Amino acid sequence: MNLVMQFGNVEAEIEFFASLVKADGWLKGDHIDLGLYLIRKRQQELEEVEISDWTTTDNHIHTCFADNKRKKEQVGWKIRNSLLNVVNGKVPACGMDWQNAYKYKHWVAVMIDLVKCEIKVYDSMVSLIPDEILKEELAPLSITIPNLLNTIDFYEEGVYANNCSRDWWCPWPIERVDVPQQSNQGDCGMFVLKYIELLSAEIPLATCTSQNMPFFRLKLAAEITRGDAYMP
Repeated sequence: MNLVMQFGNVEAEIEFFASLVKADGWLKGDHIDLGLYLIRKRQQELEEVEISDWTTTDNHIHTCFADNKRKKEQVGWKIRNSLLNVVNGKVPACGMDWQNAYKYKHWVAVMIDLVKCEIKVYDSMVSLIPDEILKEELAPLSITIPNLLNTIDFYEEGVYANNCSRDWWCPWPIERVDVPQQSNQGDCGMFVLKYIELLSAEIPLATCTSQNMPFFRLKLAAEITRGDAYMP
């Protein structure tokens, strides 16, 4: 008999939790999506988490960009409705309107600053991917995001009116941030989740160490099982 637990659209079998709690276990897209969902859900439900000017996407947005990789031309192309739904807060679950808020098998966290109009990359193993290749992989994002926001007049009204310091057709700069590094091969997914969790709560990243990852893995497994995230 195979035990299957349902978490939203994710079916978690024994292998799901086995790879999650295993030292160096590779986290798949479902692991990342569930972890991010619990962070967003906690933000909405707990008064102690007062930071409200942020949200996260899920792994689906990566698929959208991969399916529709941008050409060098930056005009005359159509934004996918699936991307518009992310910005408007319709997806993923517990998301929010942004107005209110593969060559390498490796996870990185990407922060999109809507005020400074720049993209910051939180990478737990900077030695794996050279800067030029990382920027090449993220180039479609740096072009699509400003075009996407221009499509919905993001900087024309609301709290972000006239807040963008760049012309909408200019690709946003991509910068790698100096962050704690992993010392093994399989913890990048867990590092990404912890980066996002701590940054969203304005907590320093000092606890993001390889020594702490076994505990963080067990903590995430417990949070997924109970359906709620504990405080960071």
